[in-house]
Amino acid sequence: MKSVAGFGIANVDIIFGNASRMPQLGEEIYSENCSKQLGGGAVATLIQLARLGVPVNLATYIGSGERSQYLLKELEKNEITYTNMLETEEEDPVTLSCIVSCHQDRGIISYKPEDSAFSVEDSKVYEFYKGNDIAFLSLEQKELCKPLKEAGCLIVLDSAWSDMLSMELYSDVFQYVDYFIPNSMEAMKITGADSAGQALETLAKHLKNPIVKNGNAGCLYKENDIMQIIEPLPVPHVDSTGAGDAFAAGFMYGLYYGYDLADCIRFGNITGGNAVTMVGCLAAQMDEEKLLDYFREVYARQPKNK
Repeated sequence: MKSVAGFGIANVDIIFGNASRMPQLGEEIYSENCSKQLGGGAVATLIQLARLGVPVNLATYIGSGERSQYLLKELEKNEITYTNMLETEEEDPVTLSCIVSCHQDRGIISYKPEDSAFSVEDSKVYEFYKGNDIAFLSLEQKELCKPLKEAGCLIVLDSAWSDMLSMELYSDVFQYVDYFIPNSMEAMKITGADSAGQALETLAKHLKNPIVKNGNAGCLYKENDIMQIIEPLPVPHVDSTGAGDAFAAGFMYGLYYGYDLADCIRFGNITGGNAVTMVGCLAAQMDEEKLLDYFREVYARQPKNK
């Protein structure tokens, strides 16, 4: 059976939602609600993808601690096939984040165990991905792009913000990447460009079909040397947490079923837009029927196959 594979550290979020504003140092304010949810990253993306009916293989780190047990319950609730990559004695190899979400923006403070807690043999990670049709990789896994591409996987490379982002980090692997899906801030940081459009043009020198997610300005992409824009969908914005993870899920849903690039991006816009309508990465539900119904309603047609 065809499948999509992803591997990453799990995150548990404690979210203080609908606060009136961010607190100042030394100040206490109250939020309207508080919830505990799984956070962003590969775990969230593959859960979203599984909700869309796509077979997924997830690898993460699971220990015996409280956060790990919460993770297990959520994976089982969502009927996710998973592989535990933990090879150390770390009790809780899960990131914990405290998020204050208000109308203006959000603030996050996180705790993650030392990097040594996540030590795993490269060969084990390669064997996990090999044999899957789509490999959803992060920058930390970039060395797998070449061998997995040669093994027949379609490579989707995700991005995440870091002050260290640069073209040098990516230039050696872009030739093995089928789709790279950074947001505009990440793309501009990587390329040194002053705008999303300039970043797209620079990425086009290294990627066949460059994509830059540009928030409320839509999603830019280039196909057959022509720059295109997929407009964003009008949705009530509540919380941005997990929007990029949800976009990746919708985008890979399209890839999995062989839709053309523009409609893959439209699927991503739908799932990403749906994610921001509730607080947290996975609070807003989206299944395949809802996704396709929404697509037909908005675009007044069926999605196009390649």
